[in-house]
Amino acid sequence: MYTLPAGGAAFTVDKLQQAYVADSSNAVTKYSPSGQEQFRYYDNSRGRLGYIDATDPFNLLLFYPDLQAIVLLDRTLNERGVLPLFAAGVLQASAAALARDNNIWVYDEVAFRLLKLGPDGAVLADSGNLSALLPDPPRRGAQLMARGNWVYLNAPGQGIYVFDNFTQFHERLPFEEVAHFELSGERLYLYGEKGRIRAYHTRLLREVELQLNTEGAKLCRLQNGRFYRMGQNGAVQAFLLRTAGK
Repeated sequence: MYTLPAGGAAFTVDKLQQAYVADSSNAVTKYSPSGQEQFRYYDNSRGRLGYIDATDPFNLLLFYPDLQAIVLLDRTLNERGVLPLFAAGVLQASAAALARDNNIWVYDEVAFRLLKLGPDGAVLADSGNLSALLPDPPRRGAQLMARGNWVYLNAPGQGIYVFDNFTQFHERLPFEEVAHFELSGERLYLYGEKGRIRAYHTRLLREVELQLNTEGAKLCRLQNGRFYRMGQNGAVQAFLLRTAGK
């Protein structure tokens, strides 16, 4: 469908088929569904950009793990707010995500706590010390994502931990070797080593391996009938899946 310029370091996409590409200088560029550049955000004062959550296309979350800071942006990538996590009492966040009510989910790996924070840092929900509640608590959360009534935490080497909106633990999905995951509808897409992509249907509890061309890809994404692939040169290509909607 289109190819975006080379030089990207990471990217994500939203449910409106808009792409967000971060380069090595931590600048974030937003592209339209047809691949046209729309807006750009740049602030290199917070260190490495670790994660972009585009769950809500009108309210983006950027997570900077080095300085433990979260930045919220509007749809034109203008800054709406900044939350220093140390000020909120978080010891060491390893993952952060936007909640469905525009609050913030954070996993504190030192305290083994899943927290829901307000934009001002107020603690709205707290799982408590999971090491005292679970026999094998998540030692490191690599990625958080909230969908509907559930919050998903990927702990590499352990699996994907599922919590409800009140931080109560529900189950652990046995997907231990997942580098990244995303949700689209009722499907959980699991990205593993050597380009392996699996789809897990959260209602039917059925898993299939997808046959997609991931050769030479640095990152891949699936969203709303499209397949996105970032090459080693940082250029993102977008493809329309023939099986979209089936």
